[in-house]
Amino acid sequence: MTFLSAHDGELMALLGALIFAWTSVFFTIAGHRLGVTTVNLLRLPIGMTCLALTHLAATGSLWPTGLALPDVVWLGLSGIVGLAVGDSALFKSFTLIGPRRGMTIMALAPVFTTVLAWSTLGEHLGPLALAGIAVVIGGVVIASLGRDGGKSRFANLPPGLLRTGLLLALVGSLGQGLGSVFAKMGMVGTPSTAGASPLAGTLVRITFATVAYWIVVLPRQNLGAIACGLRDRRGVSALAVGILMGPFISVWISLVAIDRAPTGIAQALLGTVPVFVVIPAWVVYRDKPSALSLLGIFIAVAGGSLLFLR
Repeated sequence: MTFLSAHDGELMALLGALIFAWTSVFFTIAGHRLGVTTVNLLRLPIGMTCLALTHLAATGSLWPTGLALPDVVWLGLSGIVGLAVGDSALFKSFTLIGPRRGMTIMALAPVFTTVLAWSTLGEHLGPLALAGIAVVIGGVVIASLGRDGGKSRFANLPPGLLRTGLLLALVGSLGQGLGSVFAKMGMVGTPSTAGASPLAGTLVRITFATVAYWIVVLPRQNLGAIACGLRDRRGVSALAVGILMGPFISVWISLVAIDRAPTGIAQALLGTVPVFVVIPAWVVYRDKPSALSLLGIFIAVAGGSLLFLR
Protein backbone atom coordinates (compact mmCIF):
# COMPACT_ATOMS: atom_id res chain seq x y z
CA MET A 1 0.00 0.00 0.00
CA THR A 2 1.46 3.36 -1.03
CA PHE A 3 1.56 6.43 1.17
CA LEU A 4 -1.07 8.17 -0.95
CA SER A 5 -3.54 5.29 -0.79
CA ALA A 6 -2.92 4.74 2.92
CA HIS A 7 -3.58 8.39 3.78
CA ASP A 8 -5.97 9.52 1.05
CA GLY A 9 -8.53 10.62 3.65
CA GLU A 10 -6.00 12.85 5.42
CA LEU A 11 -4.78 14.30 2.11
CA MET A 12 -8.35 15.07 1.03
CA ALA A 13 -8.93 16.82 4.36
CA LEU A 14 -5.93 19.08 3.74
CA LEU A 15 -7.17 19.82 0.22
CA GLY A 16 -10.61 20.65 1.61
CA ALA A 17 -9.05 23.03 4.14
CA LEU A 18 -7.05 24.76 1.40
CA ILE A 19 -10.14 25.28 -0.74
CA PHE A 20 -12.25 26.47 2.20
CA ALA A 21 -9.55 29.01 3.10
CA TRP A 22 -10.21 30.79 -0.19
CA THR A 23 -13.95 30.18 0.18
CA SER A 24 -14.01 32.09 3.49
CA VAL A 25 -12.50 35.15 1.81
CA PHE A 26 -14.97 35.15 -1.07
CA PHE A 27 -17.96 34.63 1.23
CA THR A 28 -16.72 37.47 3.47
CA ILE A 29 -16.63 39.79 0.45
CA ALA A 30 -20.06 38.61 -0.72
CA GLY A 31 -21.52 38.91 2.79
CA HIS A 32 -20.40 42.52 3.12
CA ARG A 33 -21.73 43.53 -0.29
CA LEU A 34 -24.91 41.43 -0.56
CA GLY A 35 -25.76 40.61 3.06
CA VAL A 36 -25.21 37.36 4.89
CA THR A 37 -28.85 36.26 4.56
CA THR A 38 -28.75 36.68 0.78
CA VAL A 39 -25.51 34.71 0.63
CA ASN A 40 -26.98 31.86 2.65
CA LEU A 41 -30.27 31.82 0.72
CA LEU A 42 -28.38 31.41 -2.56
CA ARG A 43 -25.30 29.36 -1.67
CA LEU A 44 -27.29 26.32 -0.53
CA PRO A 45 -29.73 25.83 -3.46
CA ILE A 46 -27.11 26.66 -6.11
CA GLY A 47 -24.65 24.28 -4.49
CA MET A 48 -27.43 21.66 -4.34
CA THR A 49 -28.13 22.11 -8.05
CA CYS A 50 -24.43 21.69 -8.94
CA LEU A 51 -24.22 18.53 -6.84
CA ALA A 52 -27.44 17.09 -8.30
CA LEU A 53 -26.16 17.61 -11.85
CA THR A 54 -22.85 16.03 -10.89
CA HIS A 55 -24.71 13.06 -9.39
CA LEU A 56 -26.77 12.79 -12.59
CA ALA A 57 -23.62 12.73 -14.72
CA ALA A 58 -21.95 10.16 -12.46
CA THR A 59 -24.86 7.81 -11.75
CA GLY A 60 -27.64 8.63 -14.20
CA SER A 61 -30.03 9.94 -11.54
CA LEU A 62 -30.53 13.33 -9.94
CA TRP A 63 -31.14 11.82 -6.49
CA PRO A 64 -29.39 8.89 -4.76
CA THR A 65 -31.39 5.70 -5.06
CA GLY A 66 -31.47 2.79 -2.66
CA LEU A 67 -30.57 4.76 0.47
CA ALA A 68 -32.08 3.43 3.68
CA LEU A 69 -34.23 5.81 5.71
CA PRO A 70 -31.92 5.81 8.79
CA ASP A 71 -28.95 6.82 6.61
CA VAL A 72 -30.96 9.61 4.98
CA VAL A 73 -32.05 10.87 8.41
CA TRP A 74 -28.47 11.02 9.73
CA LEU A 75 -27.24 12.75 6.58
CA GLY A 76 -30.17 15.15 6.71
CA LEU A 77 -29.47 16.04 10.34
CA SER A 78 -25.84 16.53 9.41
CA GLY A 79 -26.81 19.00 6.70
CA ILE A 80 -29.15 20.96 8.96
CA VAL A 81 -26.77 21.35 11.91
CA GLY A 82 -23.58 21.63 9.85
CA LEU A 83 -24.53 23.53 6.69
CA ALA A 84 -27.74 25.39 7.56
CA VAL A 85 -27.06 26.34 11.20
CA GLY A 86 -23.30 25.94 11.63
CA ASP A 87 -22.06 27.47 8.38
CA SER A 88 -24.63 30.28 8.48
CA ALA A 89 -23.44 31.26 11.96
CA LEU A 90 -19.82 31.01 10.85
CA PHE A 91 -20.29 33.19 7.76
CA LYS A 92 -22.08 35.80 9.86
CA SER A 93 -19.14 35.80 12.27
CA PHE A 94 -16.81 36.41 9.31
CA THR A 95 -18.60 39.68 8.52
CA LEU A 96 -18.59 40.79 12.18
CA ILE A 97 -15.12 39.82 13.42
CA GLY A 98 -13.30 38.68 10.27
CA PRO A 99 -12.21 35.27 8.96
CA ARG A 100 -9.15 35.23 11.24
CA ARG A 101 -11.02 35.35 14.55
CA GLY A 102 -13.88 33.23 13.24
CA MET A 103 -11.56 30.46 12.13
CA THR A 104 -9.67 30.64 15.44
CA ILE A 105 -12.83 29.51 17.25
CA MET A 106 -13.38 26.90 14.55
CA ALA A 107 -10.19 25.25 15.82
CA LEU A 108 -12.44 23.79 18.54
CA ALA A 109 -14.39 21.73 15.98
CA PRO A 110 -11.98 18.76 16.11
CA VAL A 111 -12.46 18.62 19.89
CA PHE A 112 -16.23 18.33 19.53
CA THR A 113 -15.82 15.84 16.68
CA THR A 114 -13.35 13.62 18.52
CA VAL A 115 -15.46 13.43 21.68
CA LEU A 116 -18.65 12.70 19.74
CA ALA A 117 -17.01 10.17 17.41
CA TRP A 118 -15.43 8.43 20.39
CA SER A 119 -18.79 8.00 22.12
CA THR A 120 -21.03 7.31 19.09
CA LEU A 121 -18.81 5.71 16.44
CA GLY A 122 -16.34 3.92 18.70
CA GLU A 123 -13.37 5.70 17.06
CA HIS A 124 -10.89 5.40 19.92
CA LEU A 125 -7.79 7.30 18.89
CA GLY A 126 -4.36 6.45 20.25
CA PRO A 127 -2.04 8.81 22.17
CA LEU A 128 -0.12 9.83 19.04
CA ALA A 129 -3.31 10.79 17.17
CA LEU A 130 -4.66 12.74 20.16
CA ALA A 131 -1.32 14.52 20.52
CA GLY A 132 -1.39 15.36 16.81
CA ILE A 133 -4.89 16.84 17.09
CA ALA A 134 -3.81 18.94 20.08
CA VAL A 135 -0.73 20.22 18.25
CA VAL A 136 -2.74 21.03 15.11
CA ILE A 137 -5.27 23.02 17.16
CA GLY A 138 -2.48 24.86 18.98
CA GLY A 139 -0.75 25.74 15.73
CA VAL A 140 -3.98 26.96 14.15
CA VAL A 141 -4.73 29.22 17.13
CA ILE A 142 -1.20 30.67 17.14
CA ALA A 143 -1.28 31.24 13.37
CA SER A 144 -4.61 33.05 13.69
CA LEU A 145 -3.57 35.19 16.65
CA GLY A 146 -0.45 36.25 14.79
CA ARG A 147 -2.29 38.16 12.08
CA ASP A 148 -3.83 41.02 14.04
CA GLY A 149 -3.05 43.95 11.79
CA GLY A 150 -3.88 47.34 13.29
CA LYS A 151 -5.13 48.67 9.94
CA SER A 152 -7.58 45.85 9.38
CA ARG A 153 -11.29 46.65 9.12
CA PHE A 154 -11.78 44.18 12.00
CA ALA A 155 -9.31 45.86 14.38
CA ASN A 156 -10.52 47.56 17.61
CA LEU A 157 -14.01 46.07 17.52
CA PRO A 158 -16.57 47.05 20.20
CA PRO A 159 -16.74 44.42 22.99
CA GLY A 160 -20.39 43.59 22.32
CA LEU A 161 -19.80 43.04 18.61
CA LEU A 162 -16.74 40.92 19.36
CA ARG A 163 -18.67 38.73 21.82
CA THR A 164 -21.49 38.23 19.32
CA GLY A 165 -19.07 37.29 16.56
CA LEU A 166 -17.18 34.85 18.78
CA LEU A 167 -20.43 33.23 19.96
CA LEU A 168 -21.56 32.77 16.36
CA ALA A 169 -18.21 31.20 15.50
CA LEU A 170 -18.61 28.84 18.47
CA VAL A 171 -22.03 27.80 17.14
CA GLY A 172 -20.37 27.19 13.78
CA SER A 173 -17.67 25.10 15.43
CA LEU A 174 -20.19 22.93 17.29
CA GLY A 175 -22.23 22.58 14.10
CA GLN A 176 -19.15 21.36 12.23
CA GLY A 177 -18.41 18.80 14.93
CA LEU A 178 -21.95 17.43 15.09
CA GLY A 179 -22.34 17.57 11.33
CA SER A 180 -19.16 15.55 10.74
CA VAL A 181 -20.22 12.79 13.14
CA PHE A 182 -23.78 12.60 11.79
CA ALA A 183 -22.42 12.49 8.22
CA LYS A 184 -20.09 9.62 9.09
CA MET A 185 -23.01 7.73 10.65
CA GLY A 186 -25.04 8.16 7.46
CA MET A 187 -22.19 7.10 5.19
CA VAL A 188 -21.00 4.02 7.08
CA GLY A 189 -24.57 2.78 7.56
CA THR A 190 -25.64 0.08 10.00
CA PRO A 191 -25.50 -3.73 9.97
CA SER A 192 -28.78 -3.61 8.02
CA THR A 193 -28.05 -0.59 5.77
CA ALA A 194 -25.37 0.04 3.15
CA GLY A 195 -24.69 3.69 3.88
CA ALA A 196 -23.99 6.34 1.23
CA SER A 197 -21.11 7.43 -0.97
CA PRO A 198 -19.52 10.85 -0.28
CA LEU A 199 -21.20 12.36 -3.36
CA ALA A 200 -24.64 11.00 -2.46
CA GLY A 201 -24.13 11.99 1.17
CA THR A 202 -23.16 15.54 0.22
CA LEU A 203 -26.24 15.89 -1.98
CA VAL A 204 -28.56 14.65 0.77
CA ARG A 205 -26.91 16.95 3.33
CA ILE A 206 -27.18 20.11 1.26
CA THR A 207 -30.75 19.32 0.17
CA PHE A 208 -31.96 19.04 3.76
CA ALA A 209 -29.99 22.16 4.69
CA THR A 210 -31.54 24.12 1.81
CA VAL A 211 -35.11 23.13 2.67
CA ALA A 212 -34.64 23.84 6.39
CA TYR A 213 -33.00 27.23 5.86
CA TRP A 214 -35.54 28.40 3.28
CA ILE A 215 -38.54 27.34 5.40
CA VAL A 216 -37.26 29.29 8.39
CA VAL A 217 -35.66 32.34 6.75
CA LEU A 218 -37.28 33.03 3.35
CA PRO A 219 -40.79 34.05 4.54
CA ARG A 220 -39.29 36.92 6.55
CA GLN A 221 -37.23 38.39 3.70
CA ASN A 222 -37.86 41.30 1.35
CA LEU A 223 -37.37 39.60 -1.99
CA GLY A 224 -37.33 42.93 -3.83
CA ALA A 225 -34.43 44.18 -1.74
CA ILE A 226 -32.56 40.92 -2.31
CA ALA A 227 -33.08 41.22 -6.07
CA CYS A 228 -31.81 44.82 -6.04
CA GLY A 229 -28.74 43.76 -4.09
CA LEU A 230 -27.87 41.21 -6.77
CA ARG A 231 -27.07 44.10 -9.13
CA ASP A 232 -23.74 44.36 -7.30
CA ARG A 233 -21.55 42.55 -9.81
CA ARG A 234 -18.53 42.27 -7.53
CA GLY A 235 -20.65 40.79 -4.76
CA VAL A 236 -22.35 38.33 -7.11
CA SER A 237 -19.00 37.30 -8.60
CA ALA A 238 -17.55 36.68 -5.14
CA LEU A 239 -20.67 34.68 -4.22
CA ALA A 240 -20.45 32.58 -7.39
CA VAL A 241 -16.81 31.68 -6.77
CA GLY A 242 -17.55 30.98 -3.09
CA ILE A 243 -20.43 28.64 -3.98
CA LEU A 244 -18.32 26.75 -6.51
CA MET A 245 -15.46 26.31 -4.04
CA GLY A 246 -17.54 25.85 -0.89
CA PRO A 247 -20.92 24.04 -0.93
CA PHE A 248 -20.01 22.24 -4.15
CA ILE A 249 -16.32 21.23 -4.10
CA SER A 250 -15.10 21.73 -0.53
CA VAL A 251 -18.07 20.08 1.23
CA TRP A 252 -17.85 17.10 -1.13
CA ILE A 253 -14.11 16.73 -0.51
CA SER A 254 -14.70 17.04 3.24
CA LEU A 255 -17.09 14.10 3.19
CA VAL A 256 -14.56 12.05 1.22
CA ALA A 257 -12.03 12.80 3.97
CA ILE A 258 -14.49 11.92 6.75
CA ASP A 259 -15.41 8.71 4.94
CA ARG A 260 -11.80 7.56 4.49
CA ALA A 261 -10.14 8.72 7.71
CA PRO A 262 -11.12 8.64 11.40
CA THR A 263 -13.60 11.45 11.92
CA GLY A 264 -11.61 13.30 14.59
CA ILE A 265 -8.43 13.25 12.52
CA ALA A 266 -10.24 14.37 9.37
CA GLN A 267 -11.87 17.25 11.27
CA ALA A 268 -8.52 18.27 12.80
CA LEU A 269 -6.96 18.53 9.34
CA LEU A 270 -10.05 20.24 7.95
CA GLY A 271 -9.59 22.72 10.80
CA THR A 272 -6.24 23.91 9.45
CA VAL A 273 -8.07 26.54 7.36
CA PRO A 274 -6.51 29.46 9.34
CA VAL A 275 -3.09 28.18 8.27
CA PHE A 276 -4.03 28.15 4.60
CA VAL A 277 -5.96 31.43 4.83
CA VAL A 278 -2.67 33.30 5.32
CA ILE A 279 -2.06 33.39 1.55
CA PRO A 280 -5.51 34.59 0.39
CA ALA A 281 -5.61 37.12 3.25
CA TRP A 282 -2.25 38.43 2.06
CA VAL A 283 -3.38 38.57 -1.58
CA VAL A 284 -6.88 39.99 -1.04
CA TYR A 285 -6.49 42.14 2.09
CA ARG A 286 -2.71 42.78 1.97
CA ASP A 287 -2.58 41.19 5.44
CA LYS A 288 1.08 40.13 5.59
CA PRO A 289 1.65 37.19 7.97
CA SER A 290 3.68 37.95 11.08
CA ALA A 291 6.44 35.87 12.63
CA LEU A 292 3.87 34.46 15.08
CA SER A 293 1.70 33.36 12.15
CA LEU A 294 4.61 31.53 10.58
CA LEU A 295 5.38 29.85 13.92
CA GLY A 296 1.79 28.67 14.15
CA ILE A 297 1.96 27.29 10.61
CA PHE A 298 5.09 25.31 11.50
CA ILE A 299 3.43 23.89 14.63
CA ALA A 300 0.25 22.95 12.73
CA VAL A 301 2.29 21.20 10.04
CA ALA A 302 4.15 19.28 12.75
CA GLY A 303 0.84 18.21 14.29
CA GLY A 304 -0.43 17.11 10.90
CA SER A 305 2.69 14.99 10.48
CA LEU A 306 1.86 13.19 13.73
CA LEU A 307 -1.59 12.34 12.35
CA PHE A 308 0.00 10.80 9.28
CA LEU A 309 2.42 8.79 11.42
CA ARG A 310 -0.17 7.49 13.91
